[in-house]
Amino acid sequence: MKGDQAPEDIRSDSFDVEATELRADLLDAQFDLAESCNRAILILLNGPDGSGKGEVLNRLHEWLDPRTIATLAYDLDDQNDGRHPIAWRYWRDLPARGRIGVVLASWYHLVLKARTTRAKSRAEFARELAAIECIEEMLDAEGTTLVKIWLDLSPGNARRRRKAKGNRMERPGGPRNPLVREWAAIDTARGRRRLVEAADELIATSAGSDAPWHRIPADDPRARDLMVGRLVLEALEKARRQRPPAPGRPQTRPRRIAPGPSALDALDMSRSIDRSSYEAALAKAQMQLFELTHSAAFADRALICAFEGNDAAGKGGAIRRLRAALNPITSHVHPIAAPSDDDLARPYLWRFWRRIPLRGHVAIFDRSWYGRVLVERVEGFAAMEDWRRAYYEIADFERQLSDSGYIVQKYWLAIDQEEQLRRFEARKKTPHKRFKITPDDWRNREKWPLYEAAVEDMIALTSTPNAPWTLVESTQKRFSRLKVLETLVARLEAEL
Repeated sequence: MKGDQAPEDIRSDSFDVEATELRADLLDAQFDLAESCNRAILILLNGPDGSGKGEVLNRLHEWLDPRTIATLAYDLDDQNDGRHPIAWRYWRDLPARGRIGVVLASWYHLVLKARTTRAKSRAEFARELAAIECIEEMLDAEGTTLVKIWLDLSPGNARRRRKAKGNRMERPGGPRNPLVREWAAIDTARGRRRLVEAADELIATSAGSDAPWHRIPADDPRARDLMVGRLVLEALEKARRQRPPAPGRPQTRPRRIAPGPSALDALDMSRSIDRSSYEAALAKAQMQLFELTHSAAFADRALICAFEGNDAAGKGGAIRRLRAALNPITSHVHPIAAPSDDDLARPYLWRFWRRIPLRGHVAIFDRSWYGRVLVERVEGFAAMEDWRRAYYEIADFERQLSDSGYIVQKYWLAIDQEEQLRRFEARKKTPHKRFKITPDDWRNREKWPLYEAAVEDMIALTSTPNAPWTLVESTQKRFSRLKVLETLVARLEAEL
């Protein structure tokens, strides 16, 4: 945390002069950011109750153009929000490049609360902060600048301000200085003192971070507001100087980055099942899946299935058999196409986080976040440094889901080149399947070795106990569809 020095108390006339100049600079920098769309700015506004979070928020909205700034405030006791992972609400509301978000009750809130109440040890606290730092590094690399502010006020001053503001709030005429109550559960002198101690631990643990904390003395509201405004201006000006990363280059040679034997070569592509055995086994697996996803044990869990595979490997048919066993009200299939402009204006995981299902629900992704290390790698849509770090970012994303009680199951449906060609030719001749074949499919066939290397790396680097890959031999569609269902049933039985 940066040691920002407190200026002397500022007189009203001096404040007006400085604020007028600062506001003009802020607006210029804000308009430049909105025009360039180089970065997004995310301000985490933290501090004890009474430190002036509401006043600072209102001041920022006064000084900045309201069209490109938004308040992201959360009630962490809201039971509806609790039906998603904690991180979901923050990802859902991430500002696009060119915009500013101000966060109240940030992702540090529950961690600080747990440390303040001694629900977490110092070591556990440090581990959680390290996990948060990994996420913040990803946000920074993906174009989001974090401004982390702790409004510093002694427990005694905070208590006096809370009392004074509480009295003002009760008088007619409306609140002029709103009190943001985030720490109502920590309302004893001892609790407030421990909150300050937890904040000090946060400062020490985060020292040297690329997104440092800024401790702002909050005893003088005018000085406090000016210091916050200057921090925001500094972030805006820095964002103006930064440029988006250059795009990557299409790959021309198949080159793996993960050593080890081929997972795809080990598949027996001749595996099959006769029709009568298939129909009986399919009906059984679908009934088991229905019962498992309607069980009491599943009500507090959720299921995410990610389907990837060679073009024409049969993902759609497998998904239809899976979906037929699920409640259509609580299950959703998400076909994933190329990212929209809105998607590209945010970190690449944003469009998947916002589709994360409620607890008790099922989400099926027809293509997924693995496009980052498949098509974006091969076609050069992502720079090498971006797709290489994505393996670890994706593994962390899936770990967060697993830690929140989500069951993540991933499938790669595999066919060989000869079978793919046969299916392509058949699609051309089948009226209701002609739409499935595109020029891109033929072009991708020419890059088979490049995609094969990318798939091998993906499997080697992202198959984990909490989010395993199941490789499905898909030459025969009956065998492929049944393996998908039976594997999923076995996973749910083990989890529930």
